[in-house]
Amino acid sequence: MASARSVSPGAALLRTSRLFSLPPPLPPPHRDDSFKSSDTATEPYPTRQIITTTSLSRRTGDWGLKRPLPLKTTTKSSTPMIKVKQVDSIEAITDFKPAADHGITLRKFQEMNIPITIPSNKGGMNMDMRWKFKGPWLAGLTDGELQKYIEKNVRNRRTEFRSFLKTKLAKEMNESAAQKAIDGGEEAAPQELDESKITDVQLTNFLRRLREDRPRLYKLVSQFLDLAPIGPPTHNSDMWKREYTTTPLTITVGNPYAKEGPPITHPSAGLSYLRTASYLENHPFYGPQAKRTPVEARVVAPRHSNGARGAKLGVGGFVTNVPGGDSTFNMSRVSADIRHERTPGLDRLDPSIKGGAKVWVEPLSATVNSKGQTMIVVGETNSKSPAIARELAGGDPIPVDEQPVPAQQHRGSLRQRQRHELGTSVLGSSKTYGLTPDDLAFPK
Repeated sequence: MASARSVSPGAALLRTSRLFSLPPPLPPPHRDDSFKSSDTATEPYPTRQIITTTSLSRRTGDWGLKRPLPLKTTTKSSTPMIKVKQVDSIEAITDFKPAADHGITLRKFQEMNIPITIPSNKGGMNMDMRWKFKGPWLAGLTDGELQKYIEKNVRNRRTEFRSFLKTKLAKEMNESAAQKAIDGGEEAAPQELDESKITDVQLTNFLRRLREDRPRLYKLVSQFLDLAPIGPPTHNSDMWKREYTTTPLTITVGNPYAKEGPPITHPSAGLSYLRTASYLENHPFYGPQAKRTPVEARVVAPRHSNGARGAKLGVGGFVTNVPGGDSTFNMSRVSADIRHERTPGLDRLDPSIKGGAKVWVEPLSATVNSKGQTMIVVGETNSKSPAIARELAGGDPIPVDEQPVPAQQHRGSLRQRQRHELGTSVLGSSKTYGLTPDDLAFPK
């Protein structure tokens, strides 16, 4: 092995350094200035990389950084996870803080084995699933931000936009000429036009037509600036109504992020890369399961007395709503006392429940919204799945009544029934492996 002196200075520096670099932090999530905000609340998504170490290195303060971390602050926690703010601060120390909040949340989420899906589009199918754009989402900009974007990124691109419109006009004229030739029965294809053959008069007339057709103008501008899609307007004007009824794909209404804007993080948020939930869990003793393994959710907030607000559940570190539809969570026709007996703590706060009220639910899917928040969808589970989950976790086993297997009735011809009675047809099992009693009689 060559020594550090016999290699280049760069290689020697990499060999002696204990950490190459840390990725830059993400922008912090936007917080509304309201009374509900808290400085100690867990952020919707992590902004810095989480670093962990082994138990042996943790005892010596070795986290792979430039200098060892103090044992007094790193050995008290049961989860060795930190996030570094600065490797070298002004005081020549490593500025770090615990990161067990997001680290444990990631582990809990991966235990549920649910896929990350895109937000559903109630107006139709998700034709466009693109989530990253060069331009901003105009509906989310203030007046000052919009003016700043126009001055910085739009005004100096007029020449490029005119060239872009010439290309679109040439393509439109070629398609119109080709269609006219087909309708007239001409065999020779017309000569195609390019951008250089478009005159200023033709471009000016094209711009005048675009000013009267605002949806088409917005489509061309959004293509040129690569703007994030915007949902259709809420008002029912004749202009927009005519455009959406004739050509519904003029504006990308099928994009799932058109209503609330594109997400500030990746659509998966780094939580899971499962693309579907179409799998079947197979229990080693009970066989294939109709329901996936349920999880025990904590009742964070009970249902409001007037029904204006539903109950909130805590599932794997995330807050979600109770399952909708006709289920035990939504029994409006029965009294509150009966609902409290079936699902304690869901309708009213019950301090007598040890450890807080908990219910079993089945996690179905998760979605990351435009603000970077993870929204989990849960469903109602059956009565047997929680017992199986408790047994797998080391709880009491499920009592199983062993019933004798009924004898098989041989429904065949007379010769087949005689052979079956004589014992020539032997069913295989773990003891015989398909052998007859004579084959099992080994010589002594």
